[in-house]
Amino acid sequence: MGCPSLRMRVSKWRLAVYLSLCLVLLTFLIISRKYIWLYATRKLAPAPASADLLRDPKSSQNPEVLLTEAKRLAWVFNWPKAQPLYVRAEELFREKGDTRNEVYAHVGRIRAQSETMSWTDVSKLLGEQLDLPIVKSDQPLRLWCLAAKGYTDLEINPLSAKQAWQEAQSIAHQLGESQWEARAKGKGESRKEVLSHFNAAFRHLHEAAFLLGAA
Repeated sequence: MGCPSLRMRVSKWRLAVYLSLCLVLLTFLIISRKYIWLYATRKLAPAPASADLLRDPKSSQNPEVLLTEAKRLAWVFNWPKAQPLYVRAEELFREKGDTRNEVYAHVGRIRAQSETMSWTDVSKLLGEQLDLPIVKSDQPLRLWCLAAKGYTDLEINPLSAKQAWQEAQSIAHQLGESQWEARAKGKGESRKEVLSHFNAAFRHLHEAAFLLGAA
């Protein structure tokens, strides 16, 4: 016959392991809930009518079509494919005298070309766009500029990035842009705030282990 106390210790150890795994899983779900929700509620953009919009005679002259596809690609971080679309759309909007959408495409182009520039220069250029009167008065356009600034400043100035994402989150909420709001909320969390979630989880694990050991 086995020793009862040994079996009890093994049972407590297994319970501690199971409890620890459950807490780790729960912590992961809490931290990533916004991203899970964002994925579950995402809107799948339809594929473009032409395999290459820039070579299509009609779409290559339609800045709205080019900008829509560039925005779709930018949302999934496919900047290399988005870049030429932003460049062409910016040119066409400038020719039409559409300043608002020219700025929108210009910001997209800056962000798409950020890998070939210093982050400091990119941040400065985006900051200049945020100071434009049209960007200050057009909320959807400002949201786009803030997102570009927030992504850029994550690399060089976390505090500035957090401020940009917090303002972006507020605007997205006002506009009913739930996907942008969720993304802004996630990016707006500082490293310290993320670490606090993990520290809380580890405190729970320590408390659970202590209680099991004392039982």
